[in-house]
Amino acid sequence: MRDWAALRACLAPWGALKSQPASDWQGPGPLPPALADFYREVGPWGETFHASVGAVGLTIAAGGNPVEVPPLHKLWARQAGFAWSRSPAEPLPGWPAQWLVIALEGSNPFVLDRDSGAVLFHFSGCGHWREPRVFAPDLAMALGGIATVANALGALGDEALDDDYTLKDSSRDFAARALAEFTGDSGQAQAMLAAWQWYL
Repeated sequence: MRDWAALRACLAPWGALKSQPASDWQGPGPLPPALADFYREVGPWGETFHASVGAVGLTIAAGGNPVEVPPLHKLWARQAGFAWSRSPAEPLPGWPAQWLVIALEGSNPFVLDRDSGAVLFHFSGCGHWREPRVFAPDLAMALGGIATVANALGALGDEALDDDYTLKDSSRDFAARALAEFTGDSGQAQAMLAAWQWYL
């Protein structure tokens, strides 16, 4: 059983959290149980800057482009450009039906495989989706891991970078140790960073 309180603590620095019912899901079919649990128990919500836009979700500064995690009612819309083109009625070829984008780092998706429960990471612009990298074995470890890396960098502040604004080796090691503590397995942590190609 995932420690939801610990996961909420990891994600809380990156935006407001709010329990969200599965009925907020706008997509076809039932919401996968892992996502239903996550949005109910953790609930990435974020800030509301404009009433017409609503909550924007979490923005996690983990180095490079921030990782954006939408609130549940906007999750289906995040599939645009991946699962479908102009509308869900126009599916894009090559995108597996069991894949669901759960977060974006720039244009690069973190994807929940609804069959295996694993979270994949893929670089956009590769021309195909045949070679995804397994980032984490489940949703909670994936998003908690991203937040753990971001929190480690935040703890270092300006000291994370050298005079050329490059991440110091010591800073990368610090973040890797924090991730290993979160996952409970240094090998798992290194595999996640490699799949993400985080400062490699």
